[in-house]
Amino acid sequence: VRADLPIDSPSGEACDDGNTVRTDACVACQLAVCGDGEIQTGVELCDDGNEDNDDDCVDGCVEARCGDGFVWAGNEACDDGNDSDSDACLTSCVSATCGDGRIWQGREACDDGNQVQTDDCLNTCALASCGDGITQAGVEDCDDGNNDNNDGCSAQCATEGPDLIWVF
Repeated sequence: VRADLPIDSPSGEACDDGNTVRTDACVACQLAVCGDGEIQTGVELCDDGNEDNDDDCVDGCVEARCGDGFVWAGNEACDDGNDSDSDACLTSCVSATCGDGRIWQGREACDDGNQVQTDDCLNTCALASCGDGITQAGVEDCDDGNNDNNDGCSAQCATEGPDLIWVF
């Protein structure tokens, strides 16, 4: 830094280190700062010269990564910057969906990550129950989707036999 000039000198120089190195603290007689488009060695990991946080260099001149809180266009579907896999954005920066094996709090009752429709978690991420129209393997004999008795499948999802009618 030039000691003979004040920082707001009319010369327009904020510094002058006497070299043409563009990666040190003084670039073209201006103090190097994040966002100037020059990567300051040992201080910045990147510097793309813009304020966009959807590219590969984000605030603070650090490289974009999953979990930084910024959605990296073309690389991440979401990025909420937290460590929770129970919200709309997984820690892998993929949007939560039914069938991903993680329960999205407030939206899914279960999520077993498989396509088996006859277990205790349906493919809609709802808990299986008697009357849902899907026979739960090893638990229900039948499930006709209603809670009516005397229709072949009882309200408890047990198979009903035909009524015997005695004629005398």
